[in-house]
Amino acid sequence: MIEEKAIYREIINGYERQLAADKREQRSRIMQVYEKVPGYKQLEDRTADLSAEAAILAAMGKKEETAPLLHMLSDISAEKKQLLKDAGYDDDFISIRYICPDCRDTGYISGRKCHCFEQKLINFYYSRSGIYEKLKEENFDTFSFDMFQGPALNRIKDNYLKAREFTERFADEYRNMLFYGGVGCGKTFLSNCIAKELIDRGVAVVYVSAIAFFDILLAQRFRRSDTEERVELPKYRALFECPLLIIDDLGTEIESQAVSSELFDVLNERDLKARSTIISTNLSVEGIKDRYSERSISRLLGNYELCKFEGSDLRLMKRRNQ
Repeated sequence: MIEEKAIYREIINGYERQLAADKREQRSRIMQVYEKVPGYKQLEDRTADLSAEAAILAAMGKKEETAPLLHMLSDISAEKKQLLKDAGYDDDFISIRYICPDCRDTGYISGRKCHCFEQKLINFYYSRSGIYEKLKEENFDTFSFDMFQGPALNRIKDNYLKAREFTERFADEYRNMLFYGGVGCGKTFLSNCIAKELIDRGVAVVYVSAIAFFDILLAQRFRRSDTEERVELPKYRALFECPLLIIDDLGTEIESQAVSSELFDVLNERDLKARSTIISTNLSVEGIKDRYSERSISRLLGNYELCKFEGSDLRLMKRRNQ
């Protein structure tokens, strides 16, 4: 519990530092306007005086007397915007600019953790995977069809369009995807593209290898002490609660009945809560059927859009071309 509190404290401290930086940056732009736009500061001072006067009248119950003041404040606001426009500035130039406009860099919205807070937690618990550095190189902006040809090219174009559609409709449509096919055919790259796009849009994404995925689940099942339980819990629950879970390389984990059972539990709960999942695997559809339980297969093949990948190993091709 101490470690979890320390993590939260670190994140909250980060928000406090960011909010202070937001305000310093805003103050710098305000001072720039005061210097570059004659008359603007005087209007600001007048706004402050009238606002205070209106607040006093309202507190005294003289709301009818505030109407002329409010009208004057509206006129001054319009005049300020015109001054900014004439000087070449945007209307909102001196407004505070938040990294996350939804929570205004506080981490909370109406007492609940913002999506950006959730992503910070996920980033912390899964930072060892190195995925967030990888997303800088593998995303829709860097995606290329150049190394595909023939049927493989047609496949990847179709899968690319499906991935794009998945991200565009993510907020409004519950969908799951299963990427399957040979090694090095673009499954992981396209998964990374989706992850990067949605993280940039503020969606909390857990991206985890199949080996790490089952390690977390089995460690939670067979934990040996209260301390281990409390430290592991947030990382474990994120697999069930995050808006998008991406499991990479399903089938590389050690095969067992416990693994199959844990897989079903996660997929079933996520399906009940309509939380999307993307799974990539080098296994064929028949290989998946042979490896996992019938219940898991029903979830995988019944509720997932199947996207087959084929072609040569792109990683080997890149090495040869270097």
